[in-house]
Order: sequence, then structure tokens, then C-alpha cells
Amino acid sequence: MNYDLSKFKCLSGSALKVIAVISMTIDHVALYIMAGHLGMQDLWLYDILRGVGRLAFPIFAFLAIEGFFHTQNILRYMTVLFIFAVFSEIPWYLLGQCDSHNVLFTLLFGLIAVYLTDRFFKGSWLLTVPPIIMSLIATWINTDYSWHGIGLMVVFFLFRDKPVFNLLFGFPFLIEYGVIGTFLGILSCLCYNGNRGFIRGKWQKYCFYLYYPLHLMLICLFLD
Repeated sequence: MNYDLSKFKCLSGSALKVIAVISMTIDHVALYIMAGHLGMQDLWLYDILRGVGRLAFPIFAFLAIEGFFHTQNILRYMTVLFIFAVFSEIPWYLLGQCDSHNVLFTLLFGLIAVYLTDRFFKGSWLLTVPPIIMSLIATWINTDYSWHGIGLMVVFFLFRDKPVFNLLFGFPFLIEYGVIGTFLGILSCLCYNGNRGFIRGKWQKYCFYLYYPLHLMLICLFLD
């Protein structure tokens, strides 16, 4: 199955990050701020904004897998993600999510699953073992997007060179979170041109990690 998608590959990694961050912000503003102030006649606006927000996770999952392939130190990469995930628990809990854990843990578990699969089970019929184990852990502690997100990341890993398969096999994992937003999110990933873009350097990269807990904290302050 060969598809020439070169003419559609117009988005760098930096552009995808910006799209994901804007989408995530819109989603959280709708969820935490607008939800309590909308009348029945305005629910359509809420639904549209939440739909736009569903672009974020597929893009973040895709970029995490790209980071896996490009990083020079995967253990340091996962450690940094773990640190920001722990730090993000503070605003996550303050927003009332006391019975779950933030999405950075889902991305971390997905990376662990991919790392173990690539290192120990690649080409083996046991390649599903690490993703299943990490999905069970994510479900047990109730991370945001849970096993659905890990499944999507594994699809991005297995079919990295077959982008159309990312859409065909990845879309079902997130379909319950929104059809249009999920479809557009994965479709955006198919437009990735392989270039890093304008976001370069360690500190710029960390700023994007830091944005996640900071924007949640700002929402907490707004609600107070």
C-alpha cells in the first residue's frame, strides 16, 4: 500500500507542538472554566471547543514517539518526563482530579512500553507484552487517556514508516474521545515533514514541558 503524501508534509515538529499546545489550552479552558458558566443554549460552543481540544493528545503522542527515535539518551528523556509528570500532579489535584493522574504519566508509560518492545521483543510474537503490562498499570492508577493513549503510541511506533496505517489503526483507540478531533489530530501528524522547526535547544524544549503544569496552575488561580 503506497501513498505519496509528500505534498501534504508541511508541518515541522515545532508547528505540531504549537498546534497541540493551543488545542490543549482550548480544551482545558472549556473543561475547567467555561463548563460551569454556560447555559443550555451555549452547549454547542462547549462541544466545539472540546472537539478542537481533542487534537492535542494524538499530536503529543506522535511527538513523544518521534522523540524516542531521535533522542540520544532515552533514559534521560523518560526521567525528564517523569519529573514534569510528578510536578504536574499538584495543579492536576487542585483541579479536582484526585482519583486520576495527569496525561504525562500516560506518555511516560507509552514510552516505556515502546522502549521495552524495541529493546527486548522487536520481531517477536511477544512484542505485545510490554504495551499490555503498561496499559494495565495505566488503567489501574487511572491516568488520563489510560490504555487508549498507550495503544495509540504503540501504533505510531510500529507503523512509523507507514503513516496511513497510523490513521487506520490508531484512530480506533481514541474514537470514544471524539471522532472529528481525534481524526484531525492524527491527520495532522501525517503532515509531519521530519524537520525540527524553530524550536531548538534544551531550554526551549523544557519550556514546552513546563507549559503543561503552569497553564493548569493558572487555571486553578483563575477559578479561585
